[in-house]
Amino acid sequence: MSKLRQGIKFFSQTASMMFAPYVSSKEYIDKFTRTMMTFSAYTREIDYWKHLDPDYIALGHANLNVDNAYYWRDTEARLQCGVFDWGGFGASCVGHKLYWYINCAEWENNKENLQFYLDTFVDAYRDAGGPRISRELLEKHVKLTCLGNLMTMVSAVPNCLQQIQEKEWESIRDKFDPRITSNLGGKSTLRTTLRAMDNGLRFIEELGVDKLLESWIQEVWVGELGQKAKTDEAIFSGDGNEREVLKLAGRCEREKARASILWKPVTFDHVLNNHSKKDAGVFYGLEFPWTSQMLADMGPQWLTTALQRAGTLEQGNRVTELHIEEQKVDAGNNAGKFLFNVKYERQRDGLHQKLFAKVPHAMTRETKQDRLSSSVLKQPMDFLEINTYRVAETLLPMQTPKFYYGDISNETTNYILITERIPYAGFSGKTGADTLKPFEIEGPYDKCKDYELKGSGKEYYTLIFQMAAKIAAADKTGQLGSDAFKASNFGVVPKGATFEEWGINPVAPSGGPAQATMSKLKHGIKFFSRTASAIFAPYVSSEEFIAKFTKTMMTFSAYTREIDYWKHRKPDYIALGHSNLNVDNAYYWRDTEGRLECGVLDWGGFGSACVGHKLYWYINCAEWENNKANLRFYCDTFVKTYQDEGGPQIDSELLEKHIKLTCLGNLMTMVSAVPDCLRQLPEKEWETIKNERDPRITANLGGKSTLRTTLKAMDNGLRFIEELETDQLLESWIQEVWVGELGQTAKTEEMIFNG
Repeated sequence: MSKLRQGIKFFSQTASMMFAPYVSSKEYIDKFTRTMMTFSAYTREIDYWKHLDPDYIALGHANLNVDNAYYWRDTEARLQCGVFDWGGFGASCVGHKLYWYINCAEWENNKENLQFYLDTFVDAYRDAGGPRISRELLEKHVKLTCLGNLMTMVSAVPNCLQQIQEKEWESIRDKFDPRITSNLGGKSTLRTTLRAMDNGLRFIEELGVDKLLESWIQEVWVGELGQKAKTDEAIFSGDGNEREVLKLAGRCEREKARASILWKPVTFDHVLNNHSKKDAGVFYGLEFPWTSQMLADMGPQWLTTALQRAGTLEQGNRVTELHIEEQKVDAGNNAGKFLFNVKYERQRDGLHQKLFAKVPHAMTRETKQDRLSSSVLKQPMDFLEINTYRVAETLLPMQTPKFYYGDISNETTNYILITERIPYAGFSGKTGADTLKPFEIEGPYDKCKDYELKGSGKEYYTLIFQMAAKIAAADKTGQLGSDAFKASNFGVVPKGATFEEWGINPVAPSGGPAQATMSKLKHGIKFFSRTASAIFAPYVSSEEFIAKFTKTMMTFSAYTREIDYWKHRKPDYIALGHSNLNVDNAYYWRDTEGRLECGVLDWGGFGSACVGHKLYWYINCAEWENNKANLRFYCDTFVKTYQDEGGPQIDSELLEKHIKLTCLGNLMTMVSAVPDCLRQLPEKEWETIKNERDPRITANLGGKSTLRTTLKAMDNGLRFIEELETDQLLESWIQEVWVGELGQTAKTEEMIFNG
């Protein structure tokens, strides 16, 4: 509904001169709203139906608009053509594809000739050896596809407003304005969106697609397939008390309207002294459970109050049963997790019975260090995750698990986050070898186990970089809120900070005392070259590499803050983003054409920073050969998607430099974690480990993947130095950027090694 409201304002007010006059009328807006909400309720059902009959499924061009063919006339002036631009070539419902061929055509052409075009396809399909199909059924496929295409165009409204600001639309008179007919930023995205939206709106009004949708529900969904029609409550919010349920739709807007809630930094002693205390949360003012047993003890009554306070359960409904599942969830490093099931007094569409909870690690011997790391060293990571769900769940440009409740105490740092449970295939007993149906969720996957993916690593990380670019572009286009809103709700980079504010030190290492850094590196060198050498590339044990590693890391430590300052100089390279979008922090499925799609979860630390910095943290646990072969491709993917989604054009080479230099900081973090590795697996035990597939590495020790993550990220960092020459990049950065661009004096060896 939020998306549709944006679209309605755009086509009926802001850009009304681009569309038919009737789209601004109340009657049309009501028709549009009902049609699109109904279509959204049946989107997957219609996709399923369109793909039932194999005669209507065939290979085809993904986007055969008039510009993706080239034309000539023969000696008798008959028009002929060739075809190019075969991106996305694949099998699908032919009617689905055919609509995408005409969505940019002139409306009068479509209106007058649609049936003729469909007859032409049916005849040519049969004449060329294909099966006989019904033109009437094909027409229904085409027309219902129109609604999905229109939903896509409505979703692109923020991008339209990024290309031409809202105020500027006042001076545009029609579609022939040069700002529409030209290719803004070297692309036709704006013009394409406007034309396809106009066609979609007209299909509803002038070709009766709204009525077709209603008849499809009765004749096909109810009649042929024997299903129950969804109620208006289910379509617009669910089956409960309609007035109360409708209130839930504005949850994020109401949360955004509240005064901002800020986190006050805490110390180790503060957490150690207060972690066992009960306290009210900062968001909803309730005492809350932070273990599975506490949730069971507080029971359905507490959960009812919590969900209603959070605006995710309507008044007049309640949780009647709550049961903790025995199945353990031990993936990840930063939190405890468990599953539980509930029942409601009035079950309705949109209320999940299978739920997931995230809570802090317990202060046990196995997880105490992880708890302190999350609550102190990484603060306000947990606060930001809950707050992101609280205020931005409906703003994010991809799927994310539905938020039910979350709160955190600034006094104790305890918290709980409750969301819908993702229906991973693995939870129903399926293994990685099983074939999954379209839209069935793969996994769950774990960090540093890319060999378990149901496809190539390149396919998954390409999608991850696209998701990252969509988030960054949503920030730049204003989809995620005003600058003031973002500054008070997410992690942000201070604007206009000076050298001193960045912690730059022209005469000494800015990353810490040289002696302490050298001591840390010596521990790391012993670990990767001797103790755990079976895990790493053979060359890391050589004197040559150790010397290179030492010089590179000491130099990086000397310029740590300087590099941070440089990475954040250009605003186009700074955007909101996920802090840790490894492969396990997304969930994946394939559509009916086998295309990989995903949603994103685990929003801890969501905030603004150098995008290249964040991107390295997405690949630091990937397989090395994947990173080595595809790093530039991933950078190009991010750059293209960022711009396509409305963000600015940035340079792929500079982005790659940001990523590679971030690698050194990540590697320093992993070297610092060597004592924790030895605590989890004592030094003597490493003598019996032969490779990274040893069960002691692949298992989640103490219910977390910290050991395996540290080893994989350290291996990637060491290989970046040797095989992608990040050591040489650092040296050239000093001369070309620090000295050349910024006009500073290079630090001496004495400063670097003895500063």
